[in-house]
Amino acid sequence: MNKFGSLNIKIAFIISGVLIAFIVLYYTQTLAQKIQKREKDIAELYAKSMEYLANDENSSGEYGFIFDQIIPQIDFPIIATDREKKEIILTKNVDYDTTLSESKKNEILFKKANEMDEINPPIVVSYKDSVILNYIHYGQSSLVTELKLLPLFEVIIAGIFVILGYVGFSYIKKNEQSNIWVGLSRETAHQLGTPLTSLMGWAEMLKNISPQTEDLKEITGEINNDLDKLKKIAGRFSKIGSKPKLDRENINALIGKVADYFEKRIPTLVSADGIATKKVHIEINSSGNADANVNKDLFEWVIENLMKNALDAMNKKSGRIIFDISDTEEEVNIDVSDNGKGIDSKYKKDIFRPGYSTKTRGWGLGLSLSKRIIEDYHKGKLLLLESNTGKGTTFRIKLNKNQN
Repeated sequence: MNKFGSLNIKIAFIISGVLIAFIVLYYTQTLAQKIQKREKDIAELYAKSMEYLANDENSSGEYGFIFDQIIPQIDFPIIATDREKKEIILTKNVDYDTTLSESKKNEILFKKANEMDEINPPIVVSYKDSVILNYIHYGQSSLVTELKLLPLFEVIIAGIFVILGYVGFSYIKKNEQSNIWVGLSRETAHQLGTPLTSLMGWAEMLKNISPQTEDLKEITGEINNDLDKLKKIAGRFSKIGSKPKLDRENINALIGKVADYFEKRIPTLVSADGIATKKVHIEINSSGNADANVNKDLFEWVIENLMKNALDAMNKKSGRIIFDISDTEEEVNIDVSDNGKGIDSKYKKDIFRPGYSTKTRGWGLGLSLSKRIIEDYHKGKLLLLESNTGKGTTFRIKLNKNQN
C-alpha cells in the first residue's frame, strides 16, 4: 500500500469516528431538550393550577388534585416563593440541612432558587392576570444532568476508539514492514551464498597460477578483500530479524576501516567538461578514543550507507566526507558531513521512510535500514542534523555507551 492510500484510510477512519461522536452528541442533546421541555410543561401546569385555585373562590376542594396528581409527577427540584421573593412557600426535590435555623434555611433555598433561575426563567403565578401571587423556580432533574454529561463521555470513548484504532493500524503496518524486511534480508543472504562459494574457488585458482607477478598478487589480494566484504554483507542480511550481539568496539577504528576500504574504490569525480578531477577526500576527526557497545557488522553497514549517500550527492569538482567523532561519559556522537547538493526542505521529513528516494536508481532503503539498525538494535538515534541546498548535509549518529 502506498503512502497516500494508507493516509486516506487513516483520514477516513478518523472522520468516521468523529462523525459517530457528533451523531450521538446530537441525539442525546435532542433527547435532553425534550425532557427539559416536559419538565417545563409540568412546572407550568403546577403554576397554572395554583393560579386557577387562586382565581376561583369556590375551588377549595380542588387542592387535593394538585397534591395527588401534579406534585407526584415532579421529579426535578422546585421552589415556590412569594411575590416579593422573601418567603419560601413550597419546596420539592431540594436537598438542604433541615436542622438549620429558619433564617439559614431561607438563605440556602433562595440561593438555590437564584441558581435555578439561571437555568430556567421562573414561572409567574398571578391573580386575574394583574397581581403576582407567587414565583415558581425550577431546575433540572438528575436525568437531564446525566444526559448532558453523556455526550462528554461518548466523545471521550470515541476519541479513545479513534486513537486505539490509529495506533493499532500503525502497529500492523509497521509489523508488516518488519516482516518484509526480515524476509527480504534472509532471502538475499541465501542468494549470495552460491556465487560467493564459486568466487572463492576462482580466487583460489588465481593464487595457484605460476609465476605470481606483483600485479597478480595485488589483484588476487583485492579480490579476496572484496570476497571478505561480500561474506560480511551476507552475514549482515542474515542478522536482520534476530537480536544481534553487541561488543565493546573502538568507533574510530571501525569508521577508519570502512573509510580505507572505500577510498580505494571511490569513483573519480568528472567535471562538466569531462575532465577527471581529484577523488573524494575522506576525513576523520576525533576528540578521543571513543568506545561503545555495537554490533561491528551492522554498524559498519550504517557507515557505508551514509558514505554512499554522500557520494551520490556529490555534484562538484571536488568532494569531501568528514566524520566528526565526540564522546562523553554517557554517549558517542558521530557527525557525517558532505559538501554535496544537500536535501530540499520539502523532502526532509520523508528521507527515512522506506521506499522513498529522489535518485533515479535505488529502492530508497539505505537510510531507513540504517535508522532501524541504530535505533532498534543499538537503542541510539540517527537523525538529519542539518542540510542546506547546494552546501551539503550532516547526519548525526548518537550511541549510548551503557547500552548492552
